[in-house]
Amino acid sequence: MKLFKEPLLHFVLLGALIFAVNAWRAPRRAAEVATARIEVTAAVIERLCAGYARQFNRGPDEEELQGLVTAHIREEVLCREALALGLDRDDTIVRRRLAQKMEFLTDDIAGAVEPDEAALQKFFAENAARYAKPARVSFRHVYLSKEKRGANADAAAKEALAALGKGVSDETMGDAFLHGFEFAEREPEDITALFGREFAAQVATLPEGAWSGPVASSYGLHLVRVEARAESKPVAFDAVRAAVVRDFNEARRQTANREVFARLRERYQVAVDEAALTKAAAVPKKTAQR
Repeated sequence: MKLFKEPLLHFVLLGALIFAVNAWRAPRRAAEVATARIEVTAAVIERLCAGYARQFNRGPDEEELQGLVTAHIREEVLCREALALGLDRDDTIVRRRLAQKMEFLTDDIAGAVEPDEAALQKFFAENAARYAKPARVSFRHVYLSKEKRGANADAAAKEALAALGKGVSDETMGDAFLHGFEFAEREPEDITALFGREFAAQVATLPEGAWSGPVASSYGLHLVRVEARAESKPVAFDAVRAAVVRDFNEARRQTANREVFARLRERYQVAVDEAALTKAAAVPKKTAQR
C-alpha cells in the first residue's frame, strides 16, 4: 500500500511506541514517581572503575570514566523501561540484555517500513563519496632496512636516490622486501594496511614518474616511484543500490534509537556523585606490569 511507503510513517510508529509505553506504565506511574531517580553513587563509580580495570589492566582516565557513567545511565534507563514492559518475564538474561530488548523494539519499528525510492536516492546523493570507486595508485619502491643498516640507513637512502636519478636500475639496489617491490592499482586502504597510514599519506602526494623519498614505514625507509594514478570515480546508484539500502536502514535505525532514548531519558532525574567522580578521575592510572 502507498501508505506504508510514506517517509514519515516510521516516525509516527515511533511515537506510537512511546505512547504504548506510557499506557502500559500508567497504572504504576503514581508509585514510580517517587522512585524515578537514578543514583550514580560512589559505590557505582567504584564498581565501574573496577570492571574497566579487570578488562584493560588499568583504571579509566577522566574521559573514559565519563563514558562509563554515561553508558551506565543509558543502561539503567533502558533496563527500567524494559522491566516496566515486562520484557524480563521468562528471560534469565541480565540487565544489558533487557536494555538491548528496548533497542530491538525500536529497530523493529524503524525497519518495518520499506525505504522510499526518493529517500534512497537522496541518501545516495548526500553520501556519494562513500560509494565512489576509490582512487588507486601504482608504484615501485627500493627498500632500505633500518634493522640491517642501522645509523647508516639515511645516508644509504640519499646515495641510492642520487644513483636512481642517474639512471641506475632499481632492481640492483636496496634490501630484500617480503612483500615485493611493485604494487599495481592499490587503494589507499591497501597501502595503509601494508605500510602504515603515514606512508600512504606521503605516497598520495608524490609526483608521478620520478623517484622520491625516503618515505618511512614501520619496516624502514623506502624510495618510491609513482608509476600511475587513477582518481576516485563516482558510481551509478543502481550499481550500489543494495549497499545504499543497507546503510540507509542502519542510519534510520540509529536515528530512531536516539530519538526514543531521548524521550525515555527525559522521565528520569539523574544524580551523579560528582565528588566521587572527580576523586576517581584524579587517581593516577598505571598500566599493569606483565
